Amino acid sequence: MSNGTLSGPKIVSVDEALAELAEINSEIRHKECLEGDGFNVGLVSFSATTTTDPRQIVHDDKDVVCHVLRGRGRLRAAGDITSLRPGMLCHIPRGVPHDFAAEEGELVLCYSLITTKR
Repeated sequence: MSNGTLSGPKIVSVDEALAELAEINSEIRHKECLEGDGFNVGLVSFSATTTTDPRQIVHDDKDVVCHVLRGRGRLRAAGDITSLRPGMLCHIPRGVPHDFAAEEGELVLCYSLITTKR
């Protein structure tokens, strides 16, 4: 049964998307790859830096799920620091302040922002 609004799958090449990352600042590059009703999926790259930025991001209405694709780094969230390496998955509930940083070179994540309700 079709309601007339469904469309086929959207396929994104990770390698092609990584080549199109846009610079946000000297540390972070980003590309949104997929968007749907209640979710966004993208790629983000963090370059290692010698400075520490105490700022964190908070998504008041979205959970974050990240898959570490490349590099090593850390996730700082809810007062804890977790080391990251390729193959790891992270879930950050909405409302939790968090940030990522690369240890050396580049840390590359595929993320999903999923709208959640209380």
